[in-house]
Amino acid sequence: MLTAVAVLLTGCGGSAAEGDKKAPEPEGVVTEAEAAKIVDRYVSVNNRANKTNDGKLLSTVEGGALLEQSQAGYKADADLSKKEQAASAEPFSYVDRTYLIPRKGKATWFAVKTRTKDKEGTSKYPQLIVFDRDKGKGKAKGEWKNVASVSLVDDEKKTVPLAKDKDGFVRVPADGSGSAGSSAAGVAELSTSLADLYTIRGPLSSSEFADTKAARSVHEIPKEVGKDLGERATAQFKEGESEHEKAYTFRTRDKGTYAVFNTAVDVDQQVIADNLEMVPGPNLHPFVGKKPSKGFSLHWLHQSSAVLPAHGKPQLLDYEVELTGVRRLHHASGAT
Repeated sequence: MLTAVAVLLTGCGGSAAEGDKKAPEPEGVVTEAEAAKIVDRYVSVNNRANKTNDGKLLSTVEGGALLEQSQAGYKADADLSKKEQAASAEPFSYVDRTYLIPRKGKATWFAVKTRTKDKEGTSKYPQLIVFDRDKGKGKAKGEWKNVASVSLVDDEKKTVPLAKDKDGFVRVPADGSGSAGSSAAGVAELSTSLADLYTIRGPLSSSEFADTKAARSVHEIPKEVGKDLGERATAQFKEGESEHEKAYTFRTRDKGTYAVFNTAVDVDQQVIADNLEMVPGPNLHPFVGKKPSKGFSLHWLHQSSAVLPAHGKPQLLDYEVELTGVRRLHHASGAT
């Protein structure tokens, strides 16, 4: 009996010791200190790359659609005056930072709400930048890179209220897109819905987006392009192909979803008859030179932010668009 009691007591003693152990501290994808170092390194390298339009150097700290846009911007800068090039190379920094870090195991990325400061001053409204790990090969694999820079304010210039959990980690949808019926269920369709804004012939109300300044702006572009081309040329818009399909999603405090996403749109501009030619505008010179052609196919890459409310249509907040590719077309519109 005594032996049995001793064994039982030993067992109870072991359980008590285990019960005294503290639960592990909750962890984020990174710590705030680590995030700060990552952002500081990005700013430093970006500023150095901007001085000489060094796309290879920039690629060590930037990735995804943002890198493709930036490198295209470098290419376009080659057609600017020396004064304009110098202005675009002015250094910047990120100030008033708030680190938005998901709980470890919930995401591969983190974000920062911040303002940009340069010689002109500090931006009035905050933006959101997203850093994700590089999935490539070699030395770059696993490196932290800035993959997105988008607006974080709505039409009323109010900052989107992103939700956090009890430990202060930013909340993200469980699977990045949301279950059926949730506010995030439409994230996967955002890219196509934005491209559709260029192609729908009816009013904006017939689109998948609510009426916002950004949605109206996109919807009006085809009309503006048509006026610029006149009656002797046409422009056809369609969704383009892009490898940048990953969206970044956040829960909002009002049970909605804030999303960062990319969209490619191709625009074929062509003359209507073979006896006509189209002269490329200055923004096309870095890509195809100055010689006329029957037309040009333009590849525009968009990086956008939107809110998907608990009820109602998605709200397009803003978009950054960059011309990333151009090719010549050798036939008039409708010709084969």
